[in-house]
Amino acid sequence: MEMTVIDKIILIFKYTISSFMAIELFLLSLLLFLFTILNIKKNNRIVKIISIILCLGFLIGLMIAYRSYAMQSIDSLIQMLLSYLYFPSMVVYFFIILTTTAAFIFTILSKKMGKIKKIINCVILSFLYFCFMAIISLATKSGIDLSIMNELYKNETILSFIQISNIIFFLWIEYTCLYHFYKFLEKKFD
Repeated sequence: MEMTVIDKIILIFKYTISSFMAIELFLLSLLLFLFTILNIKKNNRIVKIISIILCLGFLIGLMIAYRSYAMQSIDSLIQMLLSYLYFPSMVVYFFIILTTTAAFIFTILSKKMGKIKKIINCVILSFLYFCFMAIISLATKSGIDLSIMNELYKNETILSFIQISNIIFFLWIEYTCLYHFYKFLEKKFD
């Protein structure tokens, strides 16, 4: 189906005015946009709270209205994550390394981050880089094409490196989220 950008915009516009539900969704989105603009302009705490409540209400309303689809989407997400943990993909692993690189640069440049968190980040991120370089080295020595999924599973050492580094990456993400949540609560209640 070949459509130009103009055709796609016209199709979206026709959908938006075609039913009450579409108009309602458009108005709720517009309201959220207006609250966001007000927040940027005034930086008011009440506007922030209303924006968060509106956004969460919008999300919860959609989940209630389309309960079966929401449950199916959550199930698919969980299956995809579990499938990735057991059957890793080099594309996702490459994006993990890009995320690690960004986190490493942020850690180095950050002046607000505590020394212990910086040390933990550097150790974890250095280990993830070691795993990535080991995978590339093993693939080169073994003549394995990492873009072909079946070949990835032939070498247990490469697969072990990927799976262990994924586990460490996800644990590091959880630790980082809990660390920032703790710092937020510490700042809020001090």
